[in-house]
Amino acid sequence: MKVAILGSGTWGRALATLVAEAGHRPHIGYRGRPPGGFPGSPNLSGLVRDADLVLVAVHAGAVREVIRSAKPGPREQVVIATRGLESGESGWLSDIVTAESACVQVGALAGPAIAAEIMKRQPSAQIVASEFDAVCQRTQEALHSASCRVYTSSDLRGVELAGACVAVYAVIMGLADAMGQGVSVRGVVITRSLAEAGRLGAALGAQASTFAGLAGVGDLVAAGSHPEHPGYAAGAALARNEPVPDTLAAEVGALLTLSQRHGVDMPILQALAAIIAGKLRPRLAIDMLMRREAKQTER
Repeated sequence: MKVAILGSGTWGRALATLVAEAGHRPHIGYRGRPPGGFPGSPNLSGLVRDADLVLVAVHAGAVREVIRSAKPGPREQVVIATRGLESGESGWLSDIVTAESACVQVGALAGPAIAAEIMKRQPSAQIVASEFDAVCQRTQEALHSASCRVYTSSDLRGVELAGACVAVYAVIMGLADAMGQGVSVRGVVITRSLAEAGRLGAALGAQASTFAGLAGVGDLVAAGSHPEHPGYAAGAALARNEPVPDTLAAEVGALLTLSQRHGVDMPILQALAAIIAGKLRPRLAIDMLMRREAKQTER
């Protein structure tokens, strides 16, 4: 099987490694300098037309531009292999694919798979979701190997949302660790973050089991524990009063807009947005969250 990977960054090369481990042929679509170690092409549309599966591995804000360049057609199967939402009316990355191209067979990939560990051939696991069984089956075949287990789901919105939430909640994990808050706070952040994500998921009709599985708790535990994960690293930078990527503010803002649109309270997400905007100091944010009114249940 020939797999086109759109994106030559660390994550794109990690996905190429998984495809090769599974016994298939990865080809990376790139801009600028060719990626080392794997065949590739700057001709995205040509690469896509010649592939059996397309994995999109650029950051959320670049997905629209890449899809416009790649122009996948109705026969192509495209899987969003990045986490996040796009700022705008819809936000869903899978919707961008169908809006900007003739492609209809779309899926999303999430789960505890850290690029740095994949490159060292350490074990990982992922889950692919799509309304099309063929998309799930082909993605599973393309990535499943002795070093990576791949599961399937029909809950496309749930997996996309869980991935977007993990991408930003990992920032809180890195922030708390860098501030020396201890393992108990990690436990609080994990459970409360997933509770927030689950409430939003319920409002969107997603399956509760998605947030309790690989796309939710599994991904957050991994992302919130590895110093080379982009979200975790951004949180540590925030704790040191260092600048963070502009894309982070956009992704947090998109998720916050989605929660407000559906009337879902997400205090941890709101606190993170205020910290990034420089309106709230990290230590005060944690203090405020701990002082919230006591509840009878965790939900």
